[in-house]
Amino acid sequence: MTAETTTAPSAWETAVSRATVVANRERPGGMNEDCWEDVAIRDIIAMVLYALHVRHETPVAEVPWSKVLWWLWDDEQVITLVEDTLPAAGRALTTPDDKLSDPPLGRWRWLNRTWDPDAPIRRRNVPPPPWEALMQRGRDTTGEPLPEPRWEGMSRGIAGALPDPALEVCTHWAAAAVSATFSAEQGGLAVHDRVRVHGGSFAGQGGYVRDIGWSFDDENQQVTGPEGYVVDLDDTEGTERIDAELLQPGTDLRWAHRPAGTLKAGPPPGLNAALPPVPSCAEDLERLLAGASNPEAVPEDLRSSIRGARRHHHLDMRRLAAPRPHRATAQLLLHWYELTDRYADDPAGRAEVWELLTTEHLRDEQPVRRLATSESEAKALAKQHTGILL
Repeated sequence: MTAETTTAPSAWETAVSRATVVANRERPGGMNEDCWEDVAIRDIIAMVLYALHVRHETPVAEVPWSKVLWWLWDDEQVITLVEDTLPAAGRALTTPDDKLSDPPLGRWRWLNRTWDPDAPIRRRNVPPPPWEALMQRGRDTTGEPLPEPRWEGMSRGIAGALPDPALEVCTHWAAAAVSATFSAEQGGLAVHDRVRVHGGSFAGQGGYVRDIGWSFDDENQQVTGPEGYVVDLDDTEGTERIDAELLQPGTDLRWAHRPAGTLKAGPPPGLNAALPPVPSCAEDLERLLAGASNPEAVPEDLRSSIRGARRHHHLDMRRLAAPRPHRATAQLLLHWYELTDRYADDPAGRAEVWELLTTEHLRDEQPVRRLATSESEAKALAKQHTGILL
C-alpha cells in the first residue's frame, strides 16, 4: 500500500475560499465565476484577508471579520493595507502579466486594471463566431491583434459602461457582503429584515432594515457592533438611523402597508410636476463656458453662431481610463447645435463644441472640464493631460 498524500491549500487559496463563501451568500443565485462583479467582490475580500494574514502573522482562517470590515472602508484604505504589507503589489501594476507568477499579485493587478467599454463583446466559455476568425486573419497583415473582449468576456451589470477599476467600483459591495456576515456572527440584523421599534420617538412603528451601522475603532483597526441601523419605517417618509437597542425583530413578515394619506402611499414627490423649460442655446453655452477651465478655447464667432442656434444636443462619445500609478479617466462629450433646419446633410448647418472631462478617481465629484472646437483637439487634450488615447 502507498500512503495517501494531500497538499494543504496555500494561504492565498484559503483566503479565496473563505471570501467565496461570503460572496456566495450575498450574490443573487450564488457566486458566479463568469460575472465580473462577483469575481471583483470575492477577490477584494480575499486580498484583504491575505494582507492581514501576512501583516499580523495570523492564519487566514482566524483573521476576524471585524478587522476585514475596518479596512474595507474604501478602496484607498485597501490600497494602503495591501501595498504597505506586500511591497511587490505596487510594482505588480507595471509588471507584464506573463511575469506575474504570484497569484495574489496577479489578482491585485486585475483589481486595479482599467477596461475599454467599447471593446467587442465575447462571452467566456462561448466559442467565437466564424467572422471573428476572418477578422483575425485580416489583422495579421498589419500585425495588430484583435481588441481584447470587454471585461475579459465576463458578464457585467454594475455600472456596465464604466472603464474604471474593479477596486474603485466594487469595494463598497465587498464591504456590504462582509458586513452582513459579521452582523450574523454577532447576532445582529440583516439588510431587509423586518423590525419593530420599542423605544424612542419612533416607538411602536415597524419597518425594514436598509443598512447596518458600525462603530469604527481606529486605534485597534476594527469595527464593533452593530451599533444601529438605517431603517425604512412604515409611517415616516425617508429613512431613520435608530440605535440597535431600540429595535427588535418584527413578527409580521410582509411588506409594510402604507396607511392612506401617508407620503409613502403616494407617488414620489415631484413625479407629476411639470418639466423645467429647456435652456436656450445661449444658456447652454454659458453653462459650458462657466464650468470649463479653458473657456477661451471657444472663439467669439463660434459663440455668436451658437447663441443664435435653434436647438442643442449632447452625446457621450467615449470613455477610457488609465490605471495607477498614473490613474485617470477621460470622458469625451459632443455638444452640437442646429443652426438651420437642414443640419443633417449640411455641415454648415451645425456648430460643435467638444468637452473633455477628466478625473483621477471614480468618486471625483468635480471633474476638470476642458473645451475644444474639434474632436482631434479634444483627443489631443486627453493625451496631453492624462496620457489616454481616446
